[in-house]
Amino acid sequence: MKIIKIDDDNEEVRIDRILRKELAGTSLSEIYSSIRKGNIRVNGKRVKQNYRLKSGDIIEIDIGRAELTSDKKNVYKGIPSLVRTEFFKRNFKIIYEDEWLLVCDKPEGLVVHGGTKHLKQDTLIDLAKSYVKHSSGKKKFIEPVLVHRLDRDTSGVILIAKNKRTLRFLHNGLRNNKFGKRYVALCHGVPSINRGTIELPLLKTHERNRGMKVEVGEGGLSSRSSFRVVDSYNNASRVEVNLHTGRTHQVRVHLAHILCPVIGDVRYGDRERDRLLFEKNRGFRRLYLHAEQLSFPHPGLDRVVTFTAPVPADFQNILHLL
Repeated sequence: MKIIKIDDDNEEVRIDRILRKELAGTSLSEIYSSIRKGNIRVNGKRVKQNYRLKSGDIIEIDIGRAELTSDKKNVYKGIPSLVRTEFFKRNFKIIYEDEWLLVCDKPEGLVVHGGTKHLKQDTLIDLAKSYVKHSSGKKKFIEPVLVHRLDRDTSGVILIAKNKRTLRFLHNGLRNNKFGKRYVALCHGVPSINRGTIELPLLKTHERNRGMKVEVGEGGLSSRSSFRVVDSYNNASRVEVNLHTGRTHQVRVHLAHILCPVIGDVRYGDRERDRLLFEKNRGFRRLYLHAEQLSFPHPGLDRVVTFTAPVPADFQNILHLL
């Protein structure tokens, strides 16, 4: 049995984040399985994997010794050296940095964090850890944390907190809808109106061979986006989308629902139109969705700040084809 007592610094942090840190050599799927089985409890009770901890909570971990004896130093052994690699130089692009946070421009194809099927040290958060470790010059390992997520195939602005107090402040802003998120998407088809709002209940489902998927359905979580058609080209369009909620795959599902799926979306898109477009232009294949702008209340500046990542050259290249 392993016991962890939660202090003020870890209040409002999700339990899965704490467990990934405490059980550094254990995969996320094993951690989630242990939570579901009741082998990990809080104050003697079962909780869900997204439970937010309170100061004074007691986490009880009753799982096999093999899952508790991992050496965190070995798990993170290769991280400091990442900063010297070409992979780091190609993928870690800082838009802004201060003592509280990092704002990065994530390239398409880069995983933001490790998970059940991705345990290599080649994610955005691994690169951020390497950068902070290298730039701080301190012996103590400083562990930056993602504030929100972007899908692997989505490019654009992403926010990373440098400490837990900053993370709590920014998460509070997310929960209270104080973040502004603007995306640019290239779509098959053109919306029937130039401006509009999409409001739908979204449900998470699971497909045997393709994993988690989001669909529109009664009983789902409410979601809301507003959109504006920036331009249209030969039965395709460039659409700007502002999020008013932050559901998983929200932009992709909303645009697919109005019959204007994002070009290159293998899960919610139009496979036949993608095939015709990319068949002779394989080098242009990607998901044409970009997180262009992010606004949020800054934890130290007492004002709202806004950061922008320029739309990748890929977008202009595919527009020439359209």
